[in-house]
Amino acid sequence: MHSVHEHREYLRQQAAQLPNPAAGFFGPGSMAWQLNREVLLGLVVLRALFLQVAHPKVAQGVAEHSDFRRRPFARALATLRAQQTIVFGTADEASEALLRIYARHTAVRGAGYEANDPSLLFWVYATLIDSMFFAYRTFLPDLSPRQWAAFYEEGKLFGRLIGIPSELVPPTKADFDAWMTAALQPGGEIRVSPDGYAIGRSLLRMPIALFQPLTAFIAAGTLPPRLRAEFGLGWGAGRQRVFAALAGGLRRLLPYTPEVLHVAPAYWVALRRANQAQ
Repeated sequence: MHSVHEHREYLRQQAAQLPNPAAGFFGPGSMAWQLNREVLLGLVVLRALFLQVAHPKVAQGVAEHSDFRRRPFARALATLRAQQTIVFGTADEASEALLRIYARHTAVRGAGYEANDPSLLFWVYATLIDSMFFAYRTFLPDLSPRQWAAFYEEGKLFGRLIGIPSELVPPTKADFDAWMTAALQPGGEIRVSPDGYAIGRSLLRMPIALFQPLTAFIAAGTLPPRLRAEFGLGWGAGRQRVFAALAGGLRRLLPYTPEVLHVAPAYWVALRRANQAQ
């Protein structure tokens, strides 16, 4: 585990090797840009957050070092903004966001955990990668094995940038999928603790009451069945049919939808900036 100073130096060295710092660590030709630009990825943000706090130590850290009960969406918004900046920001913007996260995590520690523990960082990283895979299997047109392999390789860079040692990251997507399947098996470390349950319930409290059932429906539909039950999210065959129909409709409709309606503004801003800097 690096000190903040060591991580700053690592990020500086990585940024110095970039051919176009205005394009950031990934750039227009990357799978990271192509995949992260889709606004439908917002449908799996709750999935990633629920998975993260299904790790008892992550949940303990959130419970002891955040005001999630008063501001339940702060973590969701912070996750979205940080990911967008790291992927689409300039090298300086991404480095600043990465260092800010790493430095903040140094203070998040307690009995039996610390946020910059590489194994906990890897679990958070794994929830983001796995939720991306889920989104493209469910709501978006799936990718070819070659495209997934390229994206997974780029994800290893993302992991190093947030402080995960390379040896912790499974070498291939197939290895990662097997690791994730094993991690989610009953009886393992991933289980919903009382802290995790309370945080999960807080995430369902939409500011507009009308949308709370929809939030719960999306969260339940995207989670693995065991964790869905442990979080107390109701489900059944009828809801599964509705979810599958909606997901299939989105997947079939997307190719015919104008890009302006389904591509995140951050992508267009980053693309213009990268092209101007060439």
